[in-house]
Amino acid sequence: MSPVKPETGPKRVPVASRLGVLLDVFSPWEGISLSYRQFAAALGGGVTEAAIKKWPHREKFPADVARLIVTKAKELGLPDVTLEWVLWGEGQGPQKGTKKVPIPQGQQPQEHQELAASIADALRTDLAHNEFGQWSSVEVQRTVIWSLKDLARRLWVLRFPMSETFKLTDEWGAKIGLPSRSLASATGPDDFSAAPPGR
Repeated sequence: MSPVKPETGPKRVPVASRLGVLLDVFSPWEGISLSYRQFAAALGGGVTEAAIKKWPHREKFPADVARLIVTKAKELGLPDVTLEWVLWGEGQGPQKGTKKVPIPQGQQPQEHQELAASIADALRTDLAHNEFGQWSSVEVQRTVIWSLKDLARRLWVLRFPMSETFKLTDEWGAKIGLPSRSLASATGPDDFSAAPPGR
């Protein structure tokens, strides 16, 4: 018989299990987890989707990424996302499926409306400069539409619904021949490409 080696130290929870919980608690929707790409965007672009795909096969999260996850969780008001839990699975950790979507702090609804109105006014003013008929250029129209889609997708990751912006850019895109589909088939920003085909 071979000797049995006793386990030493605390039992480690697999990275894949903790990653699954993080994809859930960082999501703004109940019962729908973020994709790897959405999670990378939620972490501020410091982590790539390709890197996240490798995490379930690792023994632990990279330390710099673990610190970033904890920092972002604190910013969003997500409880129990501690460095010890992220790195080693120690402690209670966040509970999957029991989160409440945090309300952004610091700005009141009226301030949000004023910010949105000022953005719209600035965009209207800038696009009104059409001395050389630039707006008739399909390239200009595509640039505006793809930029708005990209902005909407990024804000969607930050818990803004953005459905009206996606609807608007789909309607505009259809008029100039960009690929589009009905909103009924849309499940989220993963369905909206960040850049035009061939770029």
